[in-house]
Amino acid sequence: MDGRGLPLGWRRKGSWVVESAGVRSRPPLPWRLLVGAVVGFLRWLRGWRVRVRPPEVAPPSTQPLVGVFNHTSAIDGFLIAHAVWRGLGHWVQPLVKAELFEVPVLGTLARGAGATPVHRSEGAGRELAYDDAIAVLRGGGTVLIAPESTTTHDGSLLPLRLGAARLALEAGVDVLVVTHFGAQRGFSPVVRFPERGVTVTMTLDVLTPYPDEDATSLTGRIAAIMLDRSAELRDSYPDRQPDAPWWPPYAAPASPTAVARDNLERYQDSMAQTIAQARERMARYALEHDLEQRLAEARERAHAAAVELAEARDRAQQATAELAARSRERAELMAEHTRERAGSLTEQAKDRVEDLTEQARDLTEQVREGAAQLQDRLPTRNDDASGAESEREPPAADSDG
Repeated sequence: MDGRGLPLGWRRKGSWVVESAGVRSRPPLPWRLLVGAVVGFLRWLRGWRVRVRPPEVAPPSTQPLVGVFNHTSAIDGFLIAHAVWRGLGHWVQPLVKAELFEVPVLGTLARGAGATPVHRSEGAGRELAYDDAIAVLRGGGTVLIAPESTTTHDGSLLPLRLGAARLALEAGVDVLVVTHFGAQRGFSPVVRFPERGVTVTMTLDVLTPYPDEDATSLTGRIAAIMLDRSAELRDSYPDRQPDAPWWPPYAAPASPTAVARDNLERYQDSMAQTIAQARERMARYALEHDLEQRLAEARERAHAAAVELAEARDRAQQATAELAARSRERAELMAEHTRERAGSLTEQAKDRVEDLTEQARDLTEQVREGAAQLQDRLPTRNDDASGAESEREPPAADSDG
């Protein structure tokens, strides 16, 4: 239970107790009945189509948001609620004027759908609506506000109040800026009943408040985005009819709605400096963000290069080890081959020496035998020579005879 005696995630809406968006997976039945009835009527009976350009980065469905939109007709809030639910998964809880809750059936459905009444003429009522919106945001829900506080009478953007920016800054949430064109072709100051075959174009932008930003600066940035997107949608609208009564500016100079154009001029004059500062700050933020992104990419590239260098170093060490292993194997093979070759040559030399030794031994034996034979024949020859010599010598004369 919270401090008001309600279960966590629930809040009181008049005589109703409704569940906050943060604990629901889908919108409540009254919300679906209201939005489905209006969107179904426009789509199936009048042939309306809505083209939505989503944000560059879609916020998670569980992220609370402050939705703001340019208010051109009595039905644009229903189209936006349906588009945000179908596109982003957020079911928005709108802040609507309290007079709507006085309508018997519609007021009951609005309470059940989670809408918050805003008593625009009472300060206490506005603060109560503000507190209810803060409770929705802190409970994880998404609120939808028209910061112009009324429907434009000539299609131009009216001065924006600071309430939406205050909500986003106090709750610490992002702003979903919804800009649309074409919804003024039904239930608007210039087109009472919806035309057939209408195309409504819509853009969604997510705006993150700066840490030191105030409500005036954030409102200026919201206005700058709405002005830029309105011009883009008007220039690219598929059914351009500059002479049609709904093509802005669609208030005649002498009509009471020309006051809206005067308000716009005064608003543009008073907000020109704020919008210029907001544009400059957005450009500076984009530049800083781009530099940070480039630094992050450079760090990633440096890390990748370091990883590649480490991998190359590992590959080089592995290749060196493999080369050393192959060199050792080759050296061992060569040494083994050398040893085998040396052994073979040694054996051959031994065999050759043995052969030569055997031959020398045989030769020596032959010489010895020849010498022995020679010695055997030598004495016989000496005896024969002595006998022959004695036969040749005459007998010596007797000196006495």
